[in-house]
Amino acid sequence: MQGIAKIKEKIIEEATEEKNRIIEGAQKEASEIMKKAKERAQQIETEAKAKAQKLAAEEKRKILSMAELEERKRFLEAKQALIDEAFSMAEKKLCGLDEKSYLELIRKMLLLSSVDGNEEVIIAENDRARITPDFLSTVNQALKQQGKAGNLRLSSEKRPIKGGFILKSETVEINCAFDYLLKAQRQELETEVARLLFEE
Repeated sequence: MQGIAKIKEKIIEEATEEKNRIIEGAQKEASEIMKKAKERAQQIETEAKAKAQKLAAEEKRKILSMAELEERKRFLEAKQALIDEAFSMAEKKLCGLDEKSYLELIRKMLLLSSVDGNEEVIIAENDRARITPDFLSTVNQALKQQGKAGNLRLSSEKRPIKGGFILKSETVEINCAFDYLLKAQRQELETEVARLLFEE
């Protein structure tokens, strides 16, 4: 009987040791699995953060780039508006010269622009009181001294001009209206105007 008890005891002892070894192995394996899972989770998290940061940085760059373009566009629009205003003011200033200065300017322009001194002069409606036949007769005398016909005459034709004039002969028209002259010179003058306005 004693022999059976010893065998039984031995079996129980070995079973307990095996059980402990299996549990210990399972715990070790579980710990290893958990460690690898944590490492992988950390790696995934790091990669996701890096990817998110990269995407965020790219999105930020796009937003800043768009804002910069919008700012440049607004600045150019404002700049263009100021240049437009400068040319508009130049025309107003020319039209608003005192009578003596205005007539002197028109006289010089007529003497320079007249081809043969035998043209009609189309003027702005608001100039009819100051550009008179008497004024033209003094211009005609100066044209005769230049060897031209000296036969400029006021036209009854109406054109939508604010200041200056249009010389009209049978074959040609010479537009000396202020708005036209400023428009014609704008491309050449715009860079200089921009430089003066914005110190470029």
